[in-house]
Amino acid sequence: MINVKIWSKARNTYGSAFLTLDTGAAITTISHDIIDTLGYGSQAKEKKRIITASGIEYVDEITLDRIMFAGNELVDVKTYVHTFPQESFSKGVIGINVLSNFDLSISFKRKILGLTPVN
Repeated sequence: MINVKIWSKARNTYGSAFLTLDTGAAITTISHDIIDTLGYGSQAKEKKRIITASGIEYVDEITLDRIMFAGNELVDVKTYVHTFPQESFSKGVIGINVLSNFDLSISFKRKILGLTPVN
């Protein structure tokens, strides 16, 4: 789980969300309740069909104004909005569309995740 700051249209400041880093997810996906709290609502005109590890899902696609991830601000971040199961420990995932802005290294032995911005 990683603390990500997401720009809140409702408060005109950043809000925090703990999201799961998911190298298997192409696009960052965040739960409806977080997106609604931040004031984005649903900008999607129609549902987008995606394939997940658990099957086919239909999601909204929106663009977040800004997020702060690993100490770096990213703008206009495409994000899927989805209802996560109540039993889920996560309210969203950081996908490759965000992670591709960084070189990523993982040391399982030392339990360290390294993120270096790509210039």
